[in-house]
Amino acid sequence: MREEKIIKGMKKRNEKALTIFIDTYGPVMKASIYKVLTFNENIRMEVLNDSILAVWDNIDSFDPKRSSFKNWCAGVARYKAIDALRKEIRHKSVDFDEVENYLEDESGINLDETDEILKILDEKDREIFSKLFIEGYSYDDLAKIYDISKAGLYNRVSRGKKKIRKDIENEKCL
Repeated sequence: MREEKIIKGMKKRNEKALTIFIDTYGPVMKASIYKVLTFNENIRMEVLNDSILAVWDNIDSFDPKRSSFKNWCAGVARYKAIDALRKEIRHKSVDFDEVENYLEDESGINLDETDEILKILDEKDREIFSKLFIEGYSYDDLAKIYDISKAGLYNRVSRGKKKIRKDIENEKCL
């Protein structure tokens, strides 16, 4: 119930709702950011502020049918952190070797390992997986980009996941 009030208040641009949102969901967002950006407190705080602003600006994009509000907020923060990390690496203000250990998703798979795992997929599936799971595109966006139905995209991703699981299980058996 409190979550619904916060969302409604934010949609009405109520600053009190924003304050309650920050108090309630700020720690969750901060934890998501810290998982990606462990090396620089200033960047983490900047990303947290950007994430809160992104939620505020895009509150109408939240769909309770797709995920919980808490998870949606954490996802926004995570993708903002990943974008900031990419920016830092691109501008060479951070040595990639220093942060390599922190480039892990929630399942604990390192991005270098991710590239290795995705090699078993064909090129188009690799692109889809990368855009979907690393870059944060939605299924709707990818369906438009690749001009396939959303159901077709779900099937393609499902088959790719099965192929990856089978390959990983075969590796463990060796």
